[in-house]
Amino acid sequence: MISETSGAASKELAIEQALIDLEAAWSEIELEVVTLATMKASRFVKAFEKTVDYWERALSHIMETIEMILQVQRQWMYLENIFLGEDIRKQLPKESAEFDIINVDWKTLMTTLNGDKNARRGTHKDGLLEKLTTMNTKLEEIQKSLDMYLETKRQIFPRFYFLSNDDLLEILGQSKNPPAVQPHMNKCFDNIKALQMKPVAGAVNKLEAIGMESSEGEIVPFGSPVLLEGPVEAWLCDVERTMRWTLREILKNCKISLKKMITKREKWVKEWPGQMTITA
Repeated sequence: MISETSGAASKELAIEQALIDLEAAWSEIELEVVTLATMKASRFVKAFEKTVDYWERALSHIMETIEMILQVQRQWMYLENIFLGEDIRKQLPKESAEFDIINVDWKTLMTTLNGDKNARRGTHKDGLLEKLTTMNTKLEEIQKSLDMYLETKRQIFPRFYFLSNDDLLEILGQSKNPPAVQPHMNKCFDNIKALQMKPVAGAVNKLEAIGMESSEGEIVPFGSPVLLEGPVEAWLCDVERTMRWTLREILKNCKISLKKMITKREKWVKEWPGQMTITA
């Protein structure tokens, strides 16, 4: 009997000491999940049941809050870069205003949490989890609006479906800077490395596309220049139409030239774009 009582007391002492250590560990943000689970499974936990239950709830709340913080942080970091662009802000004024409010609240919240690095105290501030949940919901709504905005652009210029959201946002965010579209041309048009651009005569800060260049360096001049002005999806549609029209006209003339140069095939091949000679 004495031995059994002594053994039980020793087990209870071990649990009590572990709880003390656990409480001390929170200041260093050490989550003793396995230790707590082991305690609850012990038949000697009865004397400390309320304390163990408290820590179980506290741990659950801390984990839930931290998870929500990370979730909000991921969305905030992604959207912050997007709403730094003036063009996007003009296109989505309502969402921009909503993000600005969340941006201020998020930075204030992070400053507060950074001021007290104790996980238990920090995550148990009144209304913190509810506020984070609300921020997360609003950020998701902003993301949906952004996705719908990108979808409208893709419907106007379907080749945008070849681009990731990040690439498309980069293009839309610099719609007033046509050269910024150049790195993405080969994703929109197969083997098109770049557009040949030049300033519009007599105009300030206006460019026009006068041709296209392949990855091999072959340049095909357009039949007529394309003004690169306005929404990027609009002038890219103009570029695509001009590409088709130019190639159709070149193919027509290429076939006529072939009939005249039957005996000079090598010279004919060198005078016309490769795609047209193959097709002709």
